[in-house]
Amino acid sequence: MRLAREAGFRGIELMVTKREETHSAALVGGLAEKYGLAVESVHAPFLMAAKKVWGNYLGKIERSLEMAEQLGAKVVVVHLPYFWQWSYSRWSRRHLTRPSERDDVLIAVENAMLLKVRRPLNFSRFNSLHELQRFQNLVFDTSHFAIAGTDIFHAWDELKSRVCHVHLSNNYLKGFDDHALPFEGRLPLRRFIALLSQEGYSGKVALELGPGPLEARLGEERVVQNLRRSLEFCVEASELGKPR
Repeated sequence: MRLAREAGFRGIELMVTKREETHSAALVGGLAEKYGLAVESVHAPFLMAAKKVWGNYLGKIERSLEMAEQLGAKVVVVHLPYFWQWSYSRWSRRHLTRPSERDDVLIAVENAMLLKVRRPLNFSRFNSLHELQRFQNLVFDTSHFAIAGTDIFHAWDELKSRVCHVHLSNNYLKGFDDHALPFEGRLPLRRFIALLSQEGYSGKVALELGPGPLEARLGEERVVQNLRRSLEFCVEASELGKPR
């Protein structure tokens, strides 16, 4: 949070992992207040590395909603069910495809990353553009669409009425989730961000960047520099889409 603040950010997304400090709303909220940041969204612990955190899918979602409420976050990010998760699949069909009864926190479904086993493979249910449209609230991940070979502009045109949150990172189109800086890689993110601005997108955009692209091995100063450059890139691109 300190580095994000130094780079000029006003908010963060909290990813809940197996690290215990990410489970404490009091600790996270105290740090957010200390550094003057808003916790805009909470990413529920759906990563495989967090498989044992907060139980099954219902426990993960319920605890994430509680944390979001305590932190003032408006979005909880969840993953699509894998093919073998029959119970979660049935639950998501019933509960995530119709309007929410609550208006304080939205549960938003993220388009899934493909896994590379010699070639990109899809292990998630409901991961086509057509099937994603059934969900009320979506998280639009640019890098995940890149891995799937889906044009982000076509995906946006199909899904924009459902998108309430964007995970933004670039990709080198080699089949991996690179989490590259927005001005690197092969996706035309300047044009994409300008389009969001032009069309009046009102949700949040979270930069989802990896320690490698941020050059964390070179120290905090370089991380802050790359974060600042990434933020400036997004702000400048957004200005391009505004009416003159």
